[in-house]
Amino acid sequence: MANYEVTSFTVSPVEGDAQIEVVIHASDGNKWEYGIPYTPTGRYQFPEIDVLAMDFGDDFAQELVDKIEELVSKLTK
Repeated sequence: MANYEVTSFTVSPVEGDAQIEVVIHASDGNKWEYGIPYTPTGRYQFPEIDVLAMDFGDDFAQELVDKIEELVSKLTK
């Protein structure tokens, strides 16, 4: 695991697009931004989650996946 931690992150819809925006701020000052497209049936792919799990730990990765899935579910109802 890296020598930094997540200080904050957001998971939000992209207005006018079938996409989720993820922004992660780390304790070393870096910022990661991702656009995750999803289908009307609620399917999405986010292969970078494995890298984030290595960088920030499995607990953070699972929390992020849970937030993404919750938002996609709301947006595709």
